[in-house]
Amino acid sequence: MHQFTEKIVNMMQQEKLYVSQGGPIILSQIENEYGNVEWAYGAAAKPYVNWAASMAASLETGVPWVMRQ
Repeated sequence: MHQFTEKIVNMMQQEKLYVSQGGPIILSQIENEYGNVEWAYGAAAKPYVNWAASMAASLETGVPWVMRQ
């Protein structure tokens, strides 16, 4: 997931698509329906959710990241 996300972010940055670069992208979403992960894995899902959030923030896109439950 990290490699894929980093690749997409790099592509967007190269094309200057983030609003922080003058482009149209105003936010990014790192996870969709993580509620299903929590449902399936219970308390063990929390480290994954925290990791996904930290990993996304470390990519420094200049736009907010969201995570939808």
